[in-house]
Amino acid sequence: MSGPRRAVYTALLSRYEALAEQPVATSTDIPFICFTDDPELRSETWDVRLVRPALDLDPVRSARTLKITGHPELDGYDETLWIDARIRLTGDPGALLDEWLAGTDLATVRHSYRPDVVTEFEEVLLAGLDEASRLYEQLTHYTTSAPALLEAPVPWTALLARRRTAEVDRAMAEWLLHVLRYSRRDQLSFVHTMARVGVEPRLVDLDNQRSDLHVWLGGESRSSRHPLYGVSESLRPPIARIGELRLQLEHATALMVETVAAREETIRDLEQRIAELEAQLSRRQLKVRELRGRLNAQRHG
Repeated sequence: MSGPRRAVYTALLSRYEALAEQPVATSTDIPFICFTDDPELRSETWDVRLVRPALDLDPVRSARTLKITGHPELDGYDETLWIDARIRLTGDPGALLDEWLAGTDLATVRHSYRPDVVTEFEEVLLAGLDEASRLYEQLTHYTTSAPALLEAPVPWTALLARRRTAEVDRAMAEWLLHVLRYSRRDQLSFVHTMARVGVEPRLVDLDNQRSDLHVWLGGESRSSRHPLYGVSESLRPPIARIGELRLQLEHATALMVETVAAREETIRDLEQRIAELEAQLSRRQLKVRELRGRLNAQRHG
């Protein structure tokens, strides 16, 4: 019997990053497919396929849509491996899929330097990587609906292996809803959406930067070409600065509230002490009047 039909794929939209060549693609029969909106993109190791972004002026969420729910051109494959555009595979993708999907239909990587979901929220907020209002709303939602999951291990979804099943498709559709509604940082919503639909993905222990299977290229993979859509990227610096200033304002407000509360407590203590002293003074004045009355009575008695 022949094995499952497999593909490795990525998405590169708006020329945000340079396309990392994949030398390992030359030693496997598994196709490497790159979905892009750049008609000029060429590659020696990727099968480049031109697509229209789901959201013309939001290349990030458009790429997330391809990452999470795939593309109709992937419908003929039983198993797929998503890799972020900043990933260069160094291991056999077939062996990876064999190992990761043994006994499960969905697998990704455990974050190797952030312990839980709430820490990931904190890092995204502090770095200004998304709008603070969206992040706070999403965090409030998760705190209300499933607070224990905020302490669950956070995934690193730059590598995502899945088997095509109806259950996985439902899970991916739910995940995409949260990425479109809340933060585009898909790692923030993965745990809660998988739990919501009852899917338990495998979290593989793998150093996020470098392993026997991959290399994370980081900033060196940024493209030097002019972006196709510059609106969202032009908004990132002010959005990040607004997020930073909002955090500073919240910190200053918290300090001010603490200071005012402390001052009000001091005022209450002083007022109580004054009341006690006034009561003591009143009692002493009364006693003095009583003593004077007695003295006067003795003098005239």
